[in-house]
Amino acid sequence: MVRLVYLVIAGACVAAAACASNNNNTFDNGVPDSGKLLPDGAIAPDLDGGNGLKDGGNGNPDGAAGPSVIYAHTDTELYSMDPMTQKVTDIGAFTGQTGAVTDLAVNSAGDVWVNTENAIFKAAVPKSSGPVPLTKVADIKVGLTQKFYALGFAPVGVLGMGETLVAGDNLGELYAVDGQGALTQLGSFGSDGAGGTYELSGDVVFYMQNNKPRGLATVRLVKQGTPDPGNDLLAEIDVPAMVTAFNSKTPAASLKKQFIGTGTKYGKLYGLGAWNDSVFAFSRVGTAKDGGTPARLIGIDKNGVGTPLQSFPNLTAGWSGAGVTTSATITILPPN
Repeated sequence: MVRLVYLVIAGACVAAAACASNNNNTFDNGVPDSGKLLPDGAIAPDLDGGNGLKDGGNGNPDGAAGPSVIYAHTDTELYSMDPMTQKVTDIGAFTGQTGAVTDLAVNSAGDVWVNTENAIFKAAVPKSSGPVPLTKVADIKVGLTQKFYALGFAPVGVLGMGETLVAGDNLGELYAVDGQGALTQLGSFGSDGAGGTYELSGDVVFYMQNNKPRGLATVRLVKQGTPDPGNDLLAEIDVPAMVTAFNSKTPAASLKKQFIGTGTKYGKLYGLGAWNDSVFAFSRVGTAKDGGTPARLIGIDKNGVGTPLQSFPNLTAGWSGAGVTTSATITILPPN
């Protein structure tokens, strides 16, 4: 949803998953493979990551190539989208949380994690439609004015040994959050040099390309406390700067590597997913100020320009977030 934070889930034991010993800065998937626990960050064959897909979460038979499932959600309901056909399917309502679900992340194994404004949960996604139970992993230890709206996994070894959750707050800052919910500030998206600041509009996506970690975010320009409601930008995240901030415990002045184009021409892009050279953004319901447009699925091309693909007038509260596995093949950015 809004702004960015970075979150390390450390050794949390959830649902019926077994838990291996772990330090406080890595995510332990704790999933048995033929009776053995996996090392942190490892992907097992025939792994059921809680989404009912024994394929690392891409929706295809084991070993088969194909697109990853992109998940999206409202404040209360989980959906999936096929990036090839753009078919959106209602999975079911979240249960077990207090407050609205504000974003979602998917690890390399296909496990789905969500957050509210102040807590992180592991989701048990049903094999068919039905309720989506949430198990709390940690409360986020925040200040009185902080609320968390964005979530995404960084790949294995980028921030610590395992996969790491990246999340974002309403003040435009990025943080590392350990398994007990403690925060380490990483930085923000910088300024425009003319009195405005760039803040996370909605979401982040991390992935590997040519064995290098890459990151994407939807950001917006805020001037005198007022965001531009109708022109979110697609930005590349400066992953090396994020790594330096994490290791040094000194926030980066800016985590923006580059903008892709000059703006999507669409606002409130609270959810972000991608596959191959396609980026998909899920927009919140518009207000009277920006035309009252319904919730939409927006395609973003390699030049950063948005195109409406679908409208969802029945989603009266609109989209809140989205996510795709870190093992997705994403080629929207040229190799570096």
